[in-house]
Amino acid sequence: LAVAGPVSGGVCGRLTNGCLELDVRPLAAGPPVRVINDFVAQACACLTDMGEQARPLCPPGTSPARPAVPVRAPRAVLGAGTGLGVAALFPLDMAAPGAGGWLVAPSEGGHAAFPFVGEEENAFHAFLRQALRLPYARGDDVLSGRGLALLHEFLAGERLAPGEVGRRALGGPTPTLRWYARFYGRACRDVMLATLCSGGLWIAGGIAARNPRCVDCEEFFAELHAAPAFAEWLRTVPVRLLEDAESGLWGAARYGRMLLEQRGGVA
Repeated sequence: LAVAGPVSGGVCGRLTNGCLELDVRPLAAGPPVRVINDFVAQACACLTDMGEQARPLCPPGTSPARPAVPVRAPRAVLGAGTGLGVAALFPLDMAAPGAGGWLVAPSEGGHAAFPFVGEEENAFHAFLRQALRLPYARGDDVLSGRGLALLHEFLAGERLAPGEVGRRALGGPTPTLRWYARFYGRACRDVMLATLCSGGLWIAGGIAARNPRCVDCEEFFAELHAAPAFAEWLRTVPVRLLEDAESGLWGAARYGRMLLEQRGGVA
């Protein structure tokens, strides 16, 4: 069971942006049940056909050729929807040569403080803090659906539901698209630098899947590669978009398979 929030001991979890709590300890006498973070499942999806079939992203005007992905290299996944999820995969042979398999690293990186740059962005930060009554804005507040709606309200003066903002403002060259794509690129860049995911970055989540222009436009890639010391390396990292809504189910199945292999000692 994959839950969009923190998990404890593989048996308890809760939604970060909701009131649901899970506790599977009463099921201990039955078949094995494991609770995982939803982006642990999305990370595992990168190891399945869903990961291979994900759409390659590249800057406008460049070749959309499918990039070669190093087989045994760190991978990362990030995605925005109701909240912002982050996770990473590290090949076990980074620590023990020949080990095989993967370490799936959950993260609450979506709740780290979001970096704003310049007077205009800091004015939006002040608007966010007032609207959400928070001391500082996190990535979860900026890139989630509610963050998108507040960004559009700040820029256009319209108060709309997140889905309506996507339909009206993320399909063309609007200020909302330019700002949101820039913020998305910045969040992706920070995850890439934090994980050194030379094996690739996969973008998941409902907002990008339904509004792909926010992750394949010029503003997204300009911000994604804006790191003075690592711009060239960032350009070598394959970036893909998970468009299939069932990718999390594929990832949960892959995680279950990994557990069975560990218990049985066979692949």
